[in-house]
Amino acid sequence: MANVEASTAGTQPDWTTRIDKRRLQTSCWVAMIVIALVRAWFTRYQFDADAISYLDIGRAIAERHPGTAVHDYWSPGYPTVLSLFLWLFHPSAYWECPLVHLVNVLIFAGALASSQLFWSEVWLWHANYAAIHGTKIPENAFWALGYSVFAVSNLNLDPVSRVGPDLLLAAFCCLAGWTALRFRRTPSVGRALLLGIMLAFGYYAKAPFFPMGFIFLLCACFEWPVSQRMALLAGTALAAFLLICAPFITVLSSARGRLTFGDSALLNHAIYIDGVRPFHWQGGPLGAGTPVHPTRKLNNFPEIYEFAAKDMGTYPPWFDPIYWYDGVIPAFHWSLQAKVFLANVAFEAQVIMESGAQLVCVAIILALLASYRRRWTKGFREFWFMWMPGAMALLMFALVNVEPRRLDGWLILLFAGAISACSLPTNGSTRRAVECLGLAVLITTGAASILQAGQEAIGSNHAFGRSPRNASIAGLLLHNGLKQGDRVAVIGHGPGAYWAHLARLQVVAEIPESNTSRSALDFWESGREQQAKALRILERTGARAVIADPQGSVAVPIPPNVPPPWKKIDGTDAYVYFFQSIP
Repeated sequence: MANVEASTAGTQPDWTTRIDKRRLQTSCWVAMIVIALVRAWFTRYQFDADAISYLDIGRAIAERHPGTAVHDYWSPGYPTVLSLFLWLFHPSAYWECPLVHLVNVLIFAGALASSQLFWSEVWLWHANYAAIHGTKIPENAFWALGYSVFAVSNLNLDPVSRVGPDLLLAAFCCLAGWTALRFRRTPSVGRALLLGIMLAFGYYAKAPFFPMGFIFLLCACFEWPVSQRMALLAGTALAAFLLICAPFITVLSSARGRLTFGDSALLNHAIYIDGVRPFHWQGGPLGAGTPVHPTRKLNNFPEIYEFAAKDMGTYPPWFDPIYWYDGVIPAFHWSLQAKVFLANVAFEAQVIMESGAQLVCVAIILALLASYRRRWTKGFREFWFMWMPGAMALLMFALVNVEPRRLDGWLILLFAGAISACSLPTNGSTRRAVECLGLAVLITTGAASILQAGQEAIGSNHAFGRSPRNASIAGLLLHNGLKQGDRVAVIGHGPGAYWAHLARLQVVAEIPESNTSRSALDFWESGREQQAKALRILERTGARAVIADPQGSVAVPIPPNVPPPWKKIDGTDAYVYFFQSIP
């Protein structure tokens, strides 16, 4: 009798089962695109030092200098995408940064489409598995969980406000996962070629994808016993991957005189583990090597550095950091490396719990609801090829440095494996509970994203992203006689001199202000004679003006009343000092 009642209850429709899958998908698409647009608009002037380098490269490509894309620190994919829009629209100084944030929204939409392709393939694997070991998760709940994972990864961890390639990489993570799962389900020559192409495009988006390409190939092709056909198809995918990557790797290796697919990991290891100074490395610590061509230190108090270099963008030390750190020798110490690794793994777990605690809870609940508790662990092992790339990427990042934005696409792969391994009991009440659970997670994730968008829209700590101050500085400098291509010096955080990029000026010297140097503060606290001496040194570098900009500084070092001939730039907190009368 109880079984009959349960069966009858399972057939009774409720509001969760009446939600059409297409309607759910359309609603999620519209909601996430709208949230992304809102966040992009209210952070339309937000940037960082990386953004300036990517924009320098993108502008050079748009102006028919494609060789600028060849860097062993900055990957060419993202600036190439930017160059297309810069070439099409030729934005003014006030509209360049908003245009780039609109491009980020388009990339976000592409990542969402890629995620939907991947999740549709994951659904097929889950449905086939659950048909044997129990009952599949209700399709609406499965898609609600998929969109929740994407929102956490690509709206919260890696927001559209950040100008960088991480959203593009997330798209290729999903595309690589999709092609790998399709190939594993039905191997063919066409799918092998498509897999190799997607992996190569991922490498062009960001260099760390190159070693991960071999992990994807292993996950897509490995089977036991090994068949001759699968070995040939795996070789086809590998050949396509390497052939498309080969031109860029060849150019990089030829320029450096050694085999390399990119040196960002080398530099990050030197800075984050070996203690090498992040800017203006003059040597040290002991055993870290000697710089071949360091920035030139011109004064000790306050510290003044000069770094004029032709064809090196707005701020040469960060346009080609590998050049300025040539000679660094990363040291490997087992004990230190182990401490860094464990600390980074703990930080990754913290990021996941803080940003996606609801998803972790749901994954645990689904595992406990599985037909047998051991069934989930067995299923998770069976789906190793689905989550392995994500797990290996997180471990790779933990070896050196972890930032939340780097985890986005890889978390989608991890959660896909955890959710797919769940098979439910066959009673209808459990299915309805899981449907409600999936929708609840989607609602809470959406609410968190809306709250974050609201903070960016009205929060005082995000006012910087809503202010066109850099365009104002660039306009004043050009209207007061500076010309495109002129050299300038900075007192403050030189890597953040976005106004110089907009005015097409080159920063050739600076009195820095950062976590490792308080020289800008030393300048303002010194006497008039010391300040005059520092200004004469800056003038000898060929700079036509000095801009004192507190933006990005650890502390605001500019005193309230700066005497002439310093001139306050209207509408900003920055000052300019012209070295000579400019016609």
